[in-house]
Amino acid sequence: MSLISYIVVLLIIWMILFFISLPIGVNISEHHKEGLANSAPDKTNLKIKVVASFLISFIPTSIVYWLIEKELFNNFFNYNML
Repeated sequence: MSLISYIVVLLIIWMILFFISLPIGVNISEHHKEGLANSAPDKTNLKIKVVASFLISFIPTSIVYWLIEKELFNNFFNYNML
């Protein structure tokens, strides 16, 4: 697995984890400000969610890297059929 492949897998897993974490811990204000949507959150904690999802995404990415480097997927795919 090349470095580019590792980065692509990391970014895909990061995006999935980031979008999963977006609704976690969001509080909607009961006192709505004029000009904002009624569903606008008070505090989104985006910086924490970006960093946490980025750090957590290294675990599944490393597992995918290990599985590919150990060639454990070769039993599931038959390349001679193409």
